[in-house]
Amino acid sequence: MNGDISRDSFDPYRHYTGVVMQQGRVQLDADWNEQVAITERRLRTLMADLIGPHGGPQGRCGFTVITDPKSVPGLTGKDGRPLGTDRVNQLVKRLEGGDFVIGPGRYYVDGLPAENDEPVAYSEQPGYPFDDQTTLEKLRGVSSSLVYLDVWERQVTPMEDPDLLEVALGGADTAARAQLVWQVKVLSGAAGAMSCASTGTLERAQPPLLRARASQPGQPPDACVIDPAARYRGAENQLYRVEIHRGGTARPAGATVGGATFKWSRENGSVAFPIAGLAPDPGANQTTAEVATLGRDRRLGLAQEDWVEIADDGYALRAAAEPLLQVDRIDRDKLQVVLSGVGPAGTGQDQTRHPLLRRWDHDASDPATSDQGALLVTESGSAGDGWIELEDGVQIQFPASSGSPNEYRTGDYWLIPARTATGDVIWPRRQVGGQPEAEARPPRGVRHYYAPLVIASLGGNGHWTLTTPDCRKRFAPLPAVNSP
Repeated sequence: MNGDISRDSFDPYRHYTGVVMQQGRVQLDADWNEQVAITERRLRTLMADLIGPHGGPQGRCGFTVITDPKSVPGLTGKDGRPLGTDRVNQLVKRLEGGDFVIGPGRYYVDGLPAENDEPVAYSEQPGYPFDDQTTLEKLRGVSSSLVYLDVWERQVTPMEDPDLLEVALGGADTAARAQLVWQVKVLSGAAGAMSCASTGTLERAQPPLLRARASQPGQPPDACVIDPAARYRGAENQLYRVEIHRGGTARPAGATVGGATFKWSRENGSVAFPIAGLAPDPGANQTTAEVATLGRDRRLGLAQEDWVEIADDGYALRAAAEPLLQVDRIDRDKLQVVLSGVGPAGTGQDQTRHPLLRRWDHDASDPATSDQGALLVTESGSAGDGWIELEDGVQIQFPASSGSPNEYRTGDYWLIPARTATGDVIWPRRQVGGQPEAEARPPRGVRHYYAPLVIASLGGNGHWTLTTPDCRKRFAPLPAVNSP
């Protein structure tokens, strides 16, 4: 999550049951956040153990796939109130145009309670279209499709939700929020190829791994001499974020296009600037962004040659990975930033989607190691080589897989706390041959969870056909126990 935090200290394998505050001690954001994570994991584990991989309560089982216009008038909205006539007519019109409606209710996926407050059409969901192959136009005539629920968590800051600012404190930016997000998506296949179990194909066989280091422990040639390069040399404590930008596998040797890319930030990707206006100029191959602020100092501001990403709510919910743009010049009087290149069409233009300019701190000027403003993922077959320098002695490595190639997904991220007191990063190590070695760790997130809803097909005539029974599972409330 792109928050302004010191580090993420939660580790489920330590089996802590709570954080105990002690008197007279410094309070840290990491302690508060760890307590929240402990409680949240306990609740999720309990619900998943009781309900199973997915299920919904009888009488309120949500995410019904509705294709019959006659069913729309009986639907209810928020607080169980009937839908208004105008809304009913809107949904009916969409059904007649080849859309389908997602019914209200609640459904648990791996213990996460996805809630749909009111009926919504497939094409009305934030972030639609999710990709080029699952638009309504592309789905027409597909023999078989699995309609499924995708659930994950995202972080929301006041830049995405201004209501989080406390006006009584002059609009102070205090705490961010973790938000449960869901989307109903479609997985297409040949006739008879889709089943309720096909959501298993969405999971990776194994996640990619990353190692991180700064200080390199070991016996130096001269015990009285410490290599100044073998330590974290930053002037401040930082939380480095390494995030996959373009997904896929690492670029094969000899190839000149494609391949997974990554970006990094020394501030956990939290340095961003709300966009007040965006003016792309394809003829000049540049974009002028008017921002609400340029930051209070260089550490949290923008400078020439910085790499930035134009994003908004729809961009984030699609997990898009468009080319990053570079700052060409800045007009600090007008709060305008001129970027080289043109951003994705439509992104950043709608103020209701909270557009922003997010800064990344890598240098992508070398075409041999970068592509479209991000850095190429290069893998290593051994722990001793293939290390990629970020800055100030912080290094990372993407270990190669011994089996099938690693599959990187847009949004995969790792957090690397760097501390001046130790001249090192906080990263788990293990003993190999009597020497400590950085462990290879999977991404901290973003973890997606899937549940099948129904198998369907959209005919060339624009009418959906539900070809299998409902894939959803239902559970009844626990019966009340009468006192003797």
